[in-house]
Amino acid sequence: MFKTFHVALREFIATVATKGFIIGVILPPVLMGVVLTIMPLLLREAAPKVEGHVAIIDRSGQAIRSFEKYMAPEAVRGEMRDQLGRDGSPLADSKQAEQGMKMAESMVLGSAQVSVRVLPSDADEAAERAQILTGEGKPESPDQRLALVVIPKEAVTPAEGEKPSDLQILHQPKLAVQWVGIIQNAARRAVVDARLASNGLDAEKIRGLMAAPKTDTKSVTEKGDVKTSEALKMLLPGAFMFLLWIAVFTSGQYLLTSTIEEKSSRVMEVILSAVSPMQVLVGKILGQAAVGLLLLGFYAGAGLIGLSAFNRMSLIDPLNLLYLGIYFIIAFGCIACLFAAIGSAVSDVREAQSLLGPLMIVLVIPMMLWFPIIQNPNSVFAQVCSFLPPISPFIMVLRISGTEPVPFWQIPATIALGMVTVVVFAWAAAKIFRIGILMYGKPPNFITLVKWIRMA
Repeated sequence: MFKTFHVALREFIATVATKGFIIGVILPPVLMGVVLTIMPLLLREAAPKVEGHVAIIDRSGQAIRSFEKYMAPEAVRGEMRDQLGRDGSPLADSKQAEQGMKMAESMVLGSAQVSVRVLPSDADEAAERAQILTGEGKPESPDQRLALVVIPKEAVTPAEGEKPSDLQILHQPKLAVQWVGIIQNAARRAVVDARLASNGLDAEKIRGLMAAPKTDTKSVTEKGDVKTSEALKMLLPGAFMFLLWIAVFTSGQYLLTSTIEEKSSRVMEVILSAVSPMQVLVGKILGQAAVGLLLLGFYAGAGLIGLSAFNRMSLIDPLNLLYLGIYFIIAFGCIACLFAAIGSAVSDVREAQSLLGPLMIVLVIPMMLWFPIIQNPNSVFAQVCSFLPPISPFIMVLRISGTEPVPFWQIPATIALGMVTVVVFAWAAAKIFRIGILMYGKPPNFITLVKWIRMA
């Protein structure tokens, strides 16, 4: 037993003490933190100044006033706030939401000076279009033509039985895409207002009646009512699964490569002179399991800090963190046994790819089933997938962290099934490891591996 733990400690230190591991683990969250810190400072700077005018040819003569109203800076700002603060936004109704809105306004509006120039309804469209590139359209002109909006008469009052005509918006090639969207939105709303007015309806009153009311959605907890976010509720199960995936497959990949390197460099022969193949196998799996737990704890901690910063800790059930740890042990046990068996049977990484290919196709299934399972976590399909090793731990993490309660009996049942699966995989991996670790030459295929299991 002492030798097994010595191998495990050596495997753990050999992995986590490398510069590549430290950089690979610590750098992503550090970079994300730096970006989140620096980005607000960068976004405080005003956007490149946009100067010029938007010309409009309104053949109907009914949409000009509304277009000018919707192009006013106050109206543009209000529309942006409505879009950024809509219900369901992960940051809606929070301090971060207000800060985000101010940043967005600074990015888009900045110190822009955009005016509306009304052209005669019978203006020559071709001549006015040319002004975008020549004459007043020259970039050095402070009153350059940024865009031309053409509203056909049929767009407001189409002939009976005919579809309304399309609007035409022509703009400078380098005009910011945000401003193109602002002009499009203003033109569309102006035409709708004109259609309502032409039918004797009050556009403002109708918009007020049609506006969806904001909702104050909260979940009831023992500590009081807490704001909820539908978007985060959908994303959190996926975050749990990806966290499990990263921890399992990162440590599993280290196990595979270290086994192949030790075998190809003949270091394994020296190790086996002091310990048995089973002690080496168990020690390497335990060592990399510790690496996986370190990764899991590090990234889970970073995620919890982020949720705490946004005051969303109520979305996390502490029991789910316990289940995450349990299912990590099961998932890693299965993957580690498979990777250790493959690593012992080949002499370089290229040979391992042919054996890993079919295996990875099976293990990527939880990624493909993410959305269907989240939408209906207690469907027959989801429950069947929960009892299919080796994808069972990933599916159960998705279901448990979702919004719909999972039948309690399925949790201990899948844990028991997972433990049995780990034992079976370990038994098969031990037989392959015992033969393959000292065998060189032509790499085996799956049929050969099955023969080794039966032989050992």
